[in-house]
Amino acid sequence: MRQPSTNQNPSDLVGRRVVVRYRLHGEEFGGTDVLGVLVSRTDDELRVRPSRGGDVVAVPAADVVVVKEIPELTVTRRDVRDLEAAALLGWRALETEWQGGWLLRASGGFTGRANSCLPLDDPGLPPADAVAQVEDWYRARGLVPAFQVPEPLGRTLGPVLDARGWPAPEDRTFVMVAPVSVVLGSERAGLAPVRVDDHPDDAWLAGYHYRGGELPAHAVDVLVNAAAAGFASVDDDGVRVAIARGAVSDAPSGRRWLGVTAVEVAPAARRRGLGGHIVAGLAAWADRLGATDVYLQVAEPNAPARATYRKAGFAEHHAYHYRRLR
Repeated sequence: MRQPSTNQNPSDLVGRRVVVRYRLHGEEFGGTDVLGVLVSRTDDELRVRPSRGGDVVAVPAADVVVVKEIPELTVTRRDVRDLEAAALLGWRALETEWQGGWLLRASGGFTGRANSCLPLDDPGLPPADAVAQVEDWYRARGLVPAFQVPEPLGRTLGPVLDARGWPAPEDRTFVMVAPVSVVLGSERAGLAPVRVDDHPDDAWLAGYHYRGGELPAHAVDVLVNAAAAGFASVDDDGVRVAIARGAVSDAPSGRRWLGVTAVEVAPAARRRGLGGHIVAGLAAWADRLGATDVYLQVAEPNAPARATYRKAGFAEHHAYHYRRLR
């Protein structure tokens, strides 16, 4: 096989966003490009999932002229603020209070997101005073004072927390995004259909293992607390083999997002593509509700999951971390 022109081995680019230029029916007919995620590469062909949606494009290796990695998304502070504003509606706390541009959230300790302060904009107070109020607010509720800090929105907050003796950042997480039209293509033929309900049943709750422990009694109150929540399930011969939660919410810009959380596949059913299959089912549900884009969160240490989502068409949008006052 003639090696295509590129600065990297195409095999090293699997799971990344690339542009592939290739010949059409011989050189006399010119060439064309496909832009998307390189799903796989063999000696015979490259397979690319187009960024604009549609079927995976199989490019014969002999026709490839050049393969180039393209940069990940260009994301502004406004983009981060816009998406986080949609996400806070997708996983809504049971109690909230705005302190200027900071949102304080409490839900009896269930999940970090629903029990942390989200600093989206200026708090309207000197930073140290605003942090002191946050500390008092959480302690009054018997909760550990905590911030969920979107990067780079919380860049100036870090030194203030350091000066007040808060421990170092922890639980860094990437937010990954993709168009709904792209995620729809991850549905697998031959697998049981995805069912989406507006309330989790007992089998769904049994399949959800938040931080490996038992769910508190008020967990369902948090899970259903969204304008449009959907609980996806896949059953195989009467056995629940995969679950996921979706929530559709609007950003201030008007962009409608599907937030995907709680994706779990039963250990005995893994390596069959059920994770992508159930996310695609949620995308189909959200598409009917007018959502155009999907976001999900992946912990920084989970590099294999990030690579899997890249192959499905996701790109990293931004990251966030937590600060907790122990």
